[in-house]
Amino acid sequence: MAQQEWFMVKHGVTGRGLANSKTDAALSYRFQKEGSGYVFTVTGLNEQTIAKIIELKQELNVFRFVQRKDRPLTKHWYYVDGDRVTYDQDRHTLTIYAKSEIEYMPDDYFAD
Repeated sequence: MAQQEWFMVKHGVTGRGLANSKTDAALSYRFQKEGSGYVFTVTGLNEQTIAKIIELKQELNVFRFVQRKDRPLTKHWYYVDGDRVTYDQDRHTLTIYAKSEIEYMPDDYFAD
């Protein structure tokens, strides 16, 4: 298996999934480190999803999952700075800034 990576936006209070690149073929994203934080640039979301993300921007978590060949799944959990969640309507681009990250392997937390 080659490396696979996918991205998810969830409501931090209810756990409701708002966007998921693994199940939504139209969604694409770019991830980059910026200073002490992280920026996600997202395209391909429908207007209803964008409106919900903007409405809940102070209560979002972002997850990035990385599956590499012959290695366990690694989960990256990002805490979003709601004041830095923006939507550029002309470019149809959502930008999410996260101020911190927790990286872990879910397998470490499940008993056999």
